[in-house]
Amino acid sequence: MPRRFTGIRLLLVFVGINLLMFLMLVTSMTGAHPWIAHILPGHFESGTDSSGYWVFFALVLLVDAVTVFIAGLAVMLPAMIDGAPLAERRLTRLFVDRAGMSEEAKEAIFVGLREDAVNAHVQLIVGRSILLAGAIFLAAAFFAVVFTFTRAAPSGELFAQPGLIASHEERSLGLGLIPVENKSVRTRQIVEYTADQVLAAAALNAPAIYGVQFAPVVHNPRVPLFTHFVFAFRTILGFTLVLLVISFLRRPQRPVRQKKTIASVEAKLEDAKK
Repeated sequence: MPRRFTGIRLLLVFVGINLLMFLMLVTSMTGAHPWIAHILPGHFESGTDSSGYWVFFALVLLVDAVTVFIAGLAVMLPAMIDGAPLAERRLTRLFVDRAGMSEEAKEAIFVGLREDAVNAHVQLIVGRSILLAGAIFLAAAFFAVVFTFTRAAPSGELFAQPGLIASHEERSLGLGLIPVENKSVRTRQIVEYTADQVLAAAALNAPAIYGVQFAPVVHNPRVPLFTHFVFAFRTILGFTLVLLVISFLRRPQRPVRQKKTIASVEAKLEDAKK
């Protein structure tokens, strides 16, 4: 029941956020002057050439990806923190040769612990799946946001090309970089740039250390908003991948199918002594 209730709450939050953003879009499109045009770049005419609305849809995708990420954390973290499976092994050793407690009472305690172990195991699998889907969703949203912003502001300079004599320190400070107008950036370069950011987040910036780079362009450090966005994307995606690795290393004990009793534990201890 608690897990089902948590799932319902997360679904309601997801639907509520999308409904709110849909209402924002409707109020902007039905007005004489779209108020979104004062916030987002691009054109807001009717038709498929309305680049500003495509930017809005990309931001909706980004918000949904972050919502899925938060939902995965809400489901998986309690299962990782739960220590009920370990408590069963400790109590098994404590109950051996312990008088004053009936066999039925001991088994009732273990039944409750086994149910908690099953719930924690299932919850961890579900949370891990949601978090993995959120990571893929986030990478797709990152590409969508970068692509739509680049097309909506063709005269902008979100990207830059390293100069031939620029060192790594100069590049990190934004020196020795040649700004590139957004209209000159191709879709393939944006895909390669997204791959560079995903690989840097997954490999803890190892590609930059070894000089591995797919895209011929990098982000322009002189555009602070875009720089902060790239940093936030790397941080969230890297944290997600580290958390997934930790979940595989520290996971609840898989519940056993065979019913464990105090008598069976005592029999195993006697066999070990012999």
